[in-house]
Amino acid sequence: MTDGTNHNEAEDRSDQPGDRLARTVLNSLSANIAILDRQGTILETNRAWGHFARQNQMAGPHDSVGSNYLAICDHTRGEESEVALQVAAGIRAVINGDTREFMLDYPCHSPTEEHWYYVRAIRVAGDDPIRVVVSHEEITALKQAERALRVRERERDRLRLALELAMEVQQALLPRKTPIFPGIDLAGRSIYCDETGGDYYDFFRFDPADSKALGVVIGDVSGHGVSSALLMAAVRASLRQRAAMPGGLSNILGDVNRLLSRDLVASDQFITLFFVGLAPDAERVTWVRAGHEPGLLYHASEGSFEWLKGDGAAMGLDESAVFAENESANLASGDILVLVTDGIGEARNPSGIMFGKQRLQEQVRQHADRSATFIRDAILDDVRAFIAPAEIEDDMTLVVVKIL
Repeated sequence: MTDGTNHNEAEDRSDQPGDRLARTVLNSLSANIAILDRQGTILETNRAWGHFARQNQMAGPHDSVGSNYLAICDHTRGEESEVALQVAAGIRAVINGDTREFMLDYPCHSPTEEHWYYVRAIRVAGDDPIRVVVSHEEITALKQAERALRVRERERDRLRLALELAMEVQQALLPRKTPIFPGIDLAGRSIYCDETGGDYYDFFRFDPADSKALGVVIGDVSGHGVSSALLMAAVRASLRQRAAMPGGLSNILGDVNRLLSRDLVASDQFITLFFVGLAPDAERVTWVRAGHEPGLLYHASEGSFEWLKGDGAAMGLDESAVFAENESANLASGDILVLVTDGIGEARNPSGIMFGKQRLQEQVRQHADRSATFIRDAILDDVRAFIAPAEIEDDMTLVVVKIL
């Protein structure tokens, strides 16, 4: 690069091998580069600067050599004048030794396109002659990426807030307090792998004519997230409304299923459900199984288990589906009914082994003399320990009903 202040001298010196190499390197750079003397006169530019000068309609030769860049900045008018004055002030500070380096990013938009540049001025080592390297590098892609990122962050924050609100609403739909029924100890809990989920459980009384009977329900909506949570809320409302009217378990699920099937005809969603009715004397249990995991009944006096199975398709698939009502008698004090969603039995440890039914039975047998709440927590703790250090991959819901 040359120290001359004359354009012709720069061309003459470019014949020297060192100058030819320097110019080759300079022209290979994508940044728009100019070298100024202490008065702000442009001594040398690279090829990119020529395009930059034409784009910004700078006065002078196409490569700007011989033009005074500070004067160009000082005389800029219009929307870009403020930025131009900042650039001129920054370059003068570098020339005067007030600062080693000046940096600024600024917009330079045309009527049809938007552009941003990053200007940098740095003083070349040495006191005499003073030389300042000024570079303008286009950072339009970076600025557009930053703007897109801010939009995504705002959208993410909005979505996070919506999910938090949805989570609060869904949690409010689960039983806030476990109801007190004579002769029965109850406990339930839902743990979601996302902010919201499709698992569901509930306790309620049946219609006023049979108000002493206890209804217990557990369900699992296909999929995860907000859509599953919305469907869960709809199922809960429909079941509660229908259970307040006369009819047995089979009639209740049949009516709710007809409504769901019509609403879900164009979707791929469905819900599995296990619906239990306990008589006031708690001596028998009646249930309907709609494609859900069988219930587990532990007979304390015999130390044996019974799986409460039964025929019935998942709800929301066929509005004409019929749900069979099943009954088991001779419940006794200490017997325990456990209802789960598949997130518990199918929980896997790091080796890919599922928690399974056997471990569930072991926890019930081991803690059969404890409260329903204790048994519920022991099972959930055992599942967490089994899959550790992994996180749960599916919603988990558990209901424990113990006969006192």
